[in-house]
Amino acid sequence: MNDTGQRLSIWTAKSQLTYEKPLEPGDPLFVDTAPARGDFNLKNLYRQLNVDNQGVLHTPSRKQYILFTGHRGCGKSTELLRVAKYLNDPGRYYVIHLDCLTKLDINNLRYSDVLLAVAAALLERMEHEDRITVESVFLDKINNWFKERVITHARLKNLEIELKAGARVEAGLPWLAKLFGEMTNKIGTGSTYREELREVVRNSFSELAGSFNQFIRAAEDKISQRNLGQRILFTVDGTDRLNAEDAHKFFVEDVHQLTQLESLFIYCAPIHLLHADNQLNASFNLTFRVPMLKIRDRDNQPLAAHYAIMRELAWKRVPSYLFETPETLDLLICYSGGHPRDLLRLLNVAINHADDELINYRAAEKAVQDVANDYRRLVDSKDYTQLVWIDQHPDIAPDEVNNEKTVRMLYNLILLEYNNYFWKSHPVITTLQGYRKALQDSAD
Repeated sequence: MNDTGQRLSIWTAKSQLTYEKPLEPGDPLFVDTAPARGDFNLKNLYRQLNVDNQGVLHTPSRKQYILFTGHRGCGKSTELLRVAKYLNDPGRYYVIHLDCLTKLDINNLRYSDVLLAVAAALLERMEHEDRITVESVFLDKINNWFKERVITHARLKNLEIELKAGARVEAGLPWLAKLFGEMTNKIGTGSTYREELREVVRNSFSELAGSFNQFIRAAEDKISQRNLGQRILFTVDGTDRLNAEDAHKFFVEDVHQLTQLESLFIYCAPIHLLHADNQLNASFNLTFRVPMLKIRDRDNQPLAAHYAIMRELAWKRVPSYLFETPETLDLLICYSGGHPRDLLRLLNVAINHADDELINYRAAEKAVQDVANDYRRLVDSKDYTQLVWIDQHPDIAPDEVNNEKTVRMLYNLILLEYNNYFWKSHPVITTLQGYRKALQDSAD
């Protein structure tokens, strides 16, 4: 029912099945899924950032780089927003949250873009939300970088003219906020300046990073004096959507540039990267995983308490009275594999197959079939044998079957990772003829 006590129609419920946008803290659709994730506790992340179990910050580090990882659609972005809200506190951190999906082009992303964007986000909040001022001496180096590196570039000379158009003032924090905001916008929208700006940042990265680091130190002093936080913490979302090649470049090849920024960062990262690159541990202080919801144990037995959490997640959007039987929803939960976004996807497809105002078992079966066919396009014929073998050996360490094939399957959600790092095939894959044949072959 809605807030007025009226029963929802199936069409109103369908409109609530959006699954691309994370839930803000306090959203009534939010369900605490942590108990179904197994070995998952945000306190471990907080303690890495020197925040104790009572929420007290103890001598924060000068810089840290943390990976916040998990499958696409597992709820990382929603959890990261909760982390940002909790840590953004006068006694803890001054949190700057950047969603690359809204500010930048995730299909054409470079680390230089993120540097400009996090700087823009920090300057924007300081200038427009909190009205924090910083002495000009701490801004001069950044201004000089712009004057000496950017506008002297042959193809960027007109950029300064465009930036000054409509500017109230061309100095201090307001000017820097406008400057970095506009540069970020031009990179994000793919303007003619994008590649030139990237070239300038790449060729003078150490200079820009050093200038920004000096500004961060000065800004933190002002922030602390205003009792708005003890240190600056950047949370960067959307970088988990990078394709395999771009993710390797961003987190591995460009890690030297990334770690030149002397602050605290939490980056979302795709889960396959952890298995594709062993170099990550040398560059990141912590890899924090958000595992898939485990609705079955290693012996493939259903976990009743975890099913209950998935039911609550579904009922928040599609109330129980819209299902013909309880078994109808449980079928969709079973074939979601504990993947929250795929459960919502299955619900949406099931509504499309429903004959009337109720989702019946037949509609649920059709939804499973449709989603399975979508996944079939991502499965190589030779994958099925390995998937069956992994499913038949639940205690095998992932490192023993870690190869290019399994990394690809993790990226495509064909293979799902649960707590304690054990893998299982996505349940819809097990309905496909190729999987069933491989299963039969393994028994012969």
